[in-house]
Amino acid sequence: MAWQAFTPARGGLRRWLQASGSLSARLAATGQQFSVQVLAQGRQPLSLDESRALGLGGQRIGYAREVVLRVDDQAMVFARSVTAYADSVGAWRSVRGLGHRPLADVLFKRAGILRAPLAYSQLKRQSLFQRHVASSWQAATGDGLKHPALPARRSVFTRHGAALLVMEVFAAPASDWRWPQDAPKKIFKKRT
Repeated sequence: MAWQAFTPARGGLRRWLQASGSLSARLAATGQQFSVQVLAQGRQPLSLDESRALGLGGQRIGYAREVVLRVDDQAMVFARSVTAYADSVGAWRSVRGLGHRPLADVLFKRAGILRAPLAYSQLKRQSLFQRHVASSWQAATGDGLKHPALPARRSVFTRHGAALLVMEVFAAPASDWRWPQDAPKKIFKKRT
């Protein structure tokens, strides 16, 4: 899969793809309820592309976490985070204990974590990773993917010299990508 420094996406979706900071926080601002559905977590083989992005050379076993990010129970994003297995018990051990909390709770709330620039791609139909995303999405949501090419982004985070690759696939239809200030405001009931 080819990754590049710019995204061909247009409109509101482009704004989402290029946004820095926490994707989870931005998604949470668009609805009443934000949730993380954990699909898989644990020791997994890494693709050659993932190994290269992590700077692991030929190492192909890592620790992966796959989730679907939801807003008001609507699936929006498939996310896959990977690191070297040794780093999952070292610098990135906090990823193992996240449960249903977003990875952003680690990445954007702790000191000493550096983020490389975002890279973008379009997952083409029938590519190996797109097939994996499609089958995971189907299992998680009961629905098939609606797009022939899915916009995706990724970035490498570094902590104490250990790399963590975070890939996010924007699988919801383009019409669902409202920017937070354009979304309905949350209403909180006052307790009496």
